Amino acid sequence: MTPPHPGGLTRRSVVTGALAAAFISGVSPSSAMAANAPAARFPVRLRDMMVTDARSRTRFMLLRDLVRDRVAVISFMFTGCSTICPMQGNLLSGAQKRLAREMGETVIFASVSISPLTDTPEALVQFANTYAAGPGWHFLRAGVPETQRFQEGFDGLVPRIEDHPPMIAIGRTSNASWSRLYGTPSPAQIATEVRRWLARA
Repeated sequence: MTPPHPGGLTRRSVVTGALAAAFISGVSPSSAMAANAPAARFPVRLRDMMVTDARSRTRFMLLRDLVRDRVAVISFMFTGCSTICPMQGNLLSGAQKRLAREMGETVIFASVSISPLTDTPEALVQFANTYAAGPGWHFLRAGVPETQRFQEGFDGLVPRIEDHPPMIAIGRTSNASWSRLYGTPSPAQIATEVRRWLARA
């Protein structure tokens, strides 16, 4: 069994954990969200960290060196997940196709492993290949404390990694509030929200 994350939980972490439970039980938290409605925006506490890209094996600072001034789509995953992560992999795979011209140029996808001790680079590459991750979609791992601090900045830290909320965060490093899509937003909804951020540039 995976050990629990140390430390306390924020109030919003409890709420997002409940959203994860809703998804697993078959209730989509995004079902009431109109297709063209902007995503809810929440404050974030951006904490940069040194990461390793699973495919290139390159080490760099996630926000400073990879995201820079681009619109970032950040998700949290682990390769042993059988519920949320495969679902998000499919959704993000569809979204990258809709954003093909922007990927790697003005838009970056960052899937951050929340189980870096077990998610080897080989396992992350296999996961990336399963969802046809193309240029601009990066699968990253860092140290456990750094990963937890980064995840906590998006109110996504929960006691067990299996309970992590089904959340996709979209924003820029220059903004203190990011969009968050919960549940099962369609690839079109993800792409539309990204383009809203691009339009704000």
